[in-house]
Amino acid sequence: MFNITFKVEGGEDVKIFAVGGENVLELARNAGVPIDAPCSGNGTCGKCVVRTTCDSIESQCLACQTVVSCDTIVVVPKSVANYINDISTVILQQVNTSSTSYGLAIDVGTTTVSALLVDIATGDKLAKATTGNAQIRYGADVINRIIEQQKPEGIKRLQDAIVLDTLIPLINNLCNATGVNRENITRLTVAANTTMNHLLLGVDANPIRIEPYEPPFLEFVIYDPGSIGIHVSPEAEMFLAPNIGSYVGGDITAGVSVAAAPLGWQKMTLFIDLGTNGEIVLGNNEFMMACACSAGPAFEGGDISCGMRATDGAIEKFTIDKNTMTPELTVIGDCKPIGLCGSGLIDVVAELFRAGIINGKGKLNHKTENCSPRMDCPLRMDCHLSYDRIRHDEYGIGSYILAFADDSATGKDIALTEADIDNFIRAKGAIFSGIMSLLAPLGFSPADIDDVLIAGGIGSGINIQNAISIGMLPDLPLEKYSYIGNSSLDGAYAMLIAPEGDKIVKEIASNMTYIDLSTQPGYMDEFIAACFLPHTDETLFPTATE
Repeated sequence: MFNITFKVEGGEDVKIFAVGGENVLELARNAGVPIDAPCSGNGTCGKCVVRTTCDSIESQCLACQTVVSCDTIVVVPKSVANYINDISTVILQQVNTSSTSYGLAIDVGTTTVSALLVDIATGDKLAKATTGNAQIRYGADVINRIIEQQKPEGIKRLQDAIVLDTLIPLINNLCNATGVNRENITRLTVAANTTMNHLLLGVDANPIRIEPYEPPFLEFVIYDPGSIGIHVSPEAEMFLAPNIGSYVGGDITAGVSVAAAPLGWQKMTLFIDLGTNGEIVLGNNEFMMACACSAGPAFEGGDISCGMRATDGAIEKFTIDKNTMTPELTVIGDCKPIGLCGSGLIDVVAELFRAGIINGKGKLNHKTENCSPRMDCPLRMDCHLSYDRIRHDEYGIGSYILAFADDSATGKDIALTEADIDNFIRAKGAIFSGIMSLLAPLGFSPADIDDVLIAGGIGSGINIQNAISIGMLPDLPLEKYSYIGNSSLDGAYAMLIAPEGDKIVKEIASNMTYIDLSTQPGYMDEFIAACFLPHTDETLFPTATE
């Protein structure tokens, strides 16, 4: 038996016992130590980097690939644990603590969880809190989490992660910040994707990922929040927005109910929710069709070696000077950069492509050795202005340096690799091919779209023109695009305070047709065609290829 001490930067030490051969990541999970593991311990994402001291030998390693062999100190850097450590709380209104009826509107995202504390009598939003979903320690995407919950005690672990480690601290934080007594919280409304709904309630979600891909339930009844460990008023009710399919859930039905209020979409409207999952709705006041794209977690920083959530230290905007090729970064917070969030990732790929630094396949056009300026060089300038940011490893994999070690908060280069760009191209390709797969069966083209509504965690931060230039969004006039923010949370709020708000969401769900892209003829052809910058069919992007 060995002594293991986890030292989390910015947190308290956790001491446990372990036997030889036990996996460090699994030990951390069981001990409640937050270690980011987007690949769920498969050893592919490289995010669970910790420092260990064993037999006086210090080393840096991946927690998921390290086993116990002696008494060990495991140092967990803040950058590896900050997905759950920080709860951001903002007071929105002067709080009247004499009220006896408060409500919570909650958006349970795969990566991020947000909640509004509301005075139900007046509808006033009193405070908002946001934090990371603690389930991310079991994988960045829903499939990894469904697989994890199939393991012994897995359903309970995933439910505890969202209830005990995420929602309860979030609720406590809101109550402490406002002085509201939690026993006066009488109603909760939750908007979440299908998998998150199942894991929240402790229901086996495995049928979602296996044929015939039908979730155990779609419709919801009113729940007692105390039954899952959320103890507020004894009379409190919890309503979950209904799902319509395996990968289009209550976050979309809630969001669309707000986006289409009060008279429905009068014109042909495209609704896109960008987050860990990509959901798309096409329709007007006569019909609505919805699908989900297997975009993966790239837009939330997962699957990207330098990726992170949009928190302090994240590069959120990026430009390259067309004359000097010098990059300019905009970083969230008053600090040096730590990594790259979704909006910044879109900018980087768009700018590298525009500058000719990467080609349509996302590969770097230049080598760092034995290179001299050529007339056909896309940069048409001296090598030293750009090539010092382009590097290749021993396997020939290229990377572009966004920030050098001296300019980063980590003391290391922040780099985007060709593998990262490839992951992103697949993600953006999934979004565009999903759009085309909704349009084509109806005989429509992108030109038939009147309005495009961009929702989701990164929606308000993205540069639409850049997203168009790389083939992620349809090549339409910019005035057709609108940001609507976190429509899922807005929908949960509407369910909380609007008369018959829950009935409106149910009606939206019942009138929405779910399209399973995995069984849609022609979808894979659309996807493969979209996995290029901007697209293999350049006629779809005339302004991007001018």
